[in-house]
Amino acid sequence: MSDAVTSAALLCFLLAAAALASEDQVAEGPGLAARYPGDAGMEKDAAVVFTESFESPDVAGLKDHWSTVDNKEEALSISEDVPQASGGEHSIRVTAKRGKNAGGYVYKVLSPGYDELYARIYVKFAPDYGFDHHFCSLGGEMDPKPWPVGRAGLRPKDYFGTGIEPTTELAHTYPAKQFPPPGFWHFYTYWPEMRSWETVEGAVKNNPPEGTGTSFYGNNFSPAEPTFTPRGEWVCLEWMVRLNSSPDKTDGAQRFWVNGKLIGNWGPGSVQGFWVRDTYRIVPGDERAKPFEGFRWRTNMQLKINKFKLENYVSDTAFETGDRYRTEHPDFLMNDKEYTCWFDDVVVATQYIGPIAPLK
Repeated sequence: MSDAVTSAALLCFLLAAAALASEDQVAEGPGLAARYPGDAGMEKDAAVVFTESFESPDVAGLKDHWSTVDNKEEALSISEDVPQASGGEHSIRVTAKRGKNAGGYVYKVLSPGYDELYARIYVKFAPDYGFDHHFCSLGGEMDPKPWPVGRAGLRPKDYFGTGIEPTTELAHTYPAKQFPPPGFWHFYTYWPEMRSWETVEGAVKNNPPEGTGTSFYGNNFSPAEPTFTPRGEWVCLEWMVRLNSSPDKTDGAQRFWVNGKLIGNWGPGSVQGFWVRDTYRIVPGDERAKPFEGFRWRTNMQLKINKFKLENYVSDTAFETGDRYRTEHPDFLMNDKEYTCWFDDVVVATQYIGPIAPLK
């Protein structure tokens, strides 16, 4: 083989490797939003799938562009509390009222569906907020209905979903480290290869004894260095899902950012850890750690990311957890009747969005 041919082959290899590396680079800081100060006009960008700034005069007006608006006992209301950098004048307030409702949500079916999607929101928890049960999510299913369908405890076959949620127990520390409510951000994830909480190895066991390894609740993905969620402050929260590129590959990923900083990244080889039941643990120096295997979100390539939900869901169990926490921490400020949060400046796009750029 001539030197010219060898050099050309080497150049092609290096270019291919560089292209592959660039595809896997993870953005931080300013993103798509940097081109649109105050988010003005961003809805016209080709990468943008959906936006919401809650400038409707009332909650009823939201029904024009959301698939479902859940407002039992007036859990939802339009507020004038907005992030400092916001270009709008309103947000949405979501209040869970003990004994009356479990909060409320807005839900959107995203047609025709996408292989990679980013969702950026601004969220603020009331200064006396306690514990939530579930929060916001991206997901996908074949032929989704215009309302969310609950499948708690089931291992998916032809759907998936991942919730970005505050939680208060960091399981991979020994003993588990406790954070005050509302906690720190993590993923709560359902997909076809998820683990069961019933067995230490998370394995699926359908043989006797019946019931062992057949129950599945969201798998937990917490970062090695969690970011505590402050109360009484607006926070920029963004998360993404990238689907696997073919039915036989586990090259899917999920990530999240807080105020433009990458906090959690789970993709092929992106982190070293190991599974215990339904929790992926990151313990530096642990001999059980190995590169994360990635996600096989789907085996049917027609399955896409096509569901988006903003939710403040506070169950009776969450309120009861708050009761116990107040007993143990009598000086901690926490409402025993209502848990309120606000959402604003929502953008869903096919690329990293980043925080709002200040108006010039």
